[in-house]
Amino acid sequence: MLTTKVCVQYDGDWTSELADHDVFGEFVASTFRNNRYIGMLAVETGDCETVLDVVREHKTVETVDLVERYETHEGRCAATFLLRGRLTEVTPMQAIMYEGYLPIGPTELVDGRECFDLLLNDRSELSRAIDLLDEFGDVTVERITEDFRREVMPSRAEWQELLSSIPPRQREFLNVAAERGYFEIPRQVTLEDLADEMDITKTTASNHLRKAERKLIQVLLPYINLAANGD
Repeated sequence: MLTTKVCVQYDGDWTSELADHDVFGEFVASTFRNNRYIGMLAVETGDCETVLDVVREHKTVETVDLVERYETHEGRCAATFLLRGRLTEVTPMQAIMYEGYLPIGPTELVDGRECFDLLLNDRSELSRAIDLLDEFGDVTVERITEDFRREVMPSRAEWQELLSSIPPRQREFLNVAAERGYFEIPRQVTLEDLADEMDITKTTASNHLRKAERKLIQVLLPYINLAANGD
């Protein structure tokens, strides 16, 4: 068996209209029945308002409810919203599933293209999938893995628990340390320099660093070991 990442630009859909707005998105959850659709989409973009307007104004979308919104460290806008709509035609994901293909993991939205991983028996199945998706718009194959291998990654809940468990002061220290090159090889700044910049003692700086590193290692090390055991 093999896995492949396939992307299709769904012409005429609001997803393709986002190609001009530097959007990366991920469908966190979605369901459809008959011609009704409900989905939750998380996006990162430079302009959340424009993206929301594009989605709201599309003919297939009935309501859009903003769930959360915040600014990333890079100054970009991140938002999660719930949308409800009425489908006027079969979508690429529906077409793939109706034909018996097995999508793996969430659907991503990249440069106006819907991207998803498929589990396939062989390359002839991939060719048939491409022919099927080609009816919706341009299709590209981003990756082919000859041997199936489950990705070993923390769940979304585990990532969220990890990120929320790091206190603001530790997070601030990690950001300053990364920006000043503390984690570079060789280091561009000393721990004492960082402590002076943040107006704390060297001992406090060391404690911030060790506590944050411990939380990261506690979550990530088991998955690193699992991945290594799968080699």
